Amino acid sequence: MEETTASHEEAQEAREEKETLQTDEVETPSQPEKVEQSKDLQSAIAQKEHFRSKLEKAEADKVALETRLKGFSSQPTGSPMEAVRLGKALAEHSEEEADMVITYAKGKFDTLTPTPEQIIQASKDDWVATAISANREKVAGENKTPEPSSPASTIGGLNSEDVEKLDTKAFAKLVRKGMEGGTGI
Repeated sequence: MEETTASHEEAQEAREEKETLQTDEVETPSQPEKVEQSKDLQSAIAQKEHFRSKLEKAEADKVALETRLKGFSSQPTGSPMEAVRLGKALAEHSEEEADMVITYAKGKFDTLTPTPEQIIQASKDDWVATAISANREKVAGENKTPEPSSPASTIGGLNSEDVEKLDTKAFAKLVRKGMEGGTGI
């Protein structure tokens, strides 16, 4: 029993020593050694913090963009032969007409991005062909030069500018020819 008491007493003494050491540490204030930092060191620390915050912001932006990118899926570009067929189907059409075909395909197949096969089908549609031919006629009518309201004055097949360039003998010959019933004046 003595051993138990002795060990118990030793344990109490150890606790008291520990408490004394702890109180001594608490009682002795830590010495606040403030080291004067040079301006270069302060600048370097400020730069470090600035770039650390920039890095954190960039990483947050990267994570946000990656989450947005997960929503998109890459679509296969299709076969080269499909592209050739599409090119042949739209070869006879201008860019505006091709846009009309694509717009029609979007509506007909109820999609925002029609496949090349759908565009080819739309280009063969009677309604599209009729619309394109009507548009071509309209453009041709708008671009056509109107007939002159008064006939151009020509003498012997020459216009007024050409007649002014003629010398007197050539002009007299032209007039005589017109009077004789040749190419009238």
